[in-house]
Amino acid sequence: MKDCSVIITTDVTRISNRYAKENNISEDDAMRMFLGSGTYKALINIETGLCYEMFEAIYDMFLEEIAAQ
Repeated sequence: MKDCSVIITTDVTRISNRYAKENNISEDDAMRMFLGSGTYKALINIETGLCYEMFEAIYDMFLEEIAAQ
């Protein structure tokens, strides 16, 4: 598999920005939430292949995780 670091960085930024905007919180707080999530752990594990999924699918996975907490 190719290196996903640029894709991952872009997805983290997009997810954090979108979550912050939709929930009226700071981008820093949203990023902290995402970086502490299981979704993020799956995203950075290249073996899962999650970094090749569409941004929207990853975001939905994150929202499901947050809702289940």
